[in-house]
Amino acid sequence: MISLAPGAEQNAFAQMLSDLLKQNLESKPHKHKDFTALDGTVALVADDAEVALTLEFRSGILTLHDGIKGIPDVAVRGSADAIMNLSNMPLTRPLALPIPTDRAALDVLTTMVRATRTGELKIFGMLGNVGLLSRLTRVMSVNG
Repeated sequence: MISLAPGAEQNAFAQMLSDLLKQNLESKPHKHKDFTALDGTVALVADDAEVALTLEFRSGILTLHDGIKGIPDVAVRGSADAIMNLSNMPLTRPLALPIPTDRAALDVLTTMVRATRTGELKIFGMLGNVGLLSRLTRVMSVNG
């Protein structure tokens, strides 16, 4: 279901993200529906760590590649912390919308909005791929 492409096993960011997604899917089985619906490629570039990876979703299978592979549908660029904060995004049920329900959730959402406003986090291709990005956020989030 989730695998590392040859060469990606040397990418610590790919390893960490693979582990996070496996844990989320194992501990929250309801995320499988969003995971299997993912179809497309997402590049993640952590500028401060000088590392990039591509998540390739096809028919319920995720392959993580070292670096940017091809032309991704969505590219997320920023600091490693800003990118990993996507996994802390507060999500409400049943629609999994990013609506804060407590102070900690509000802090996470505020941090994410600030990061996009200041340019610390940039998301390219979002408008044409809202569904892909929304599902990925739900699968990555340790909440919801």
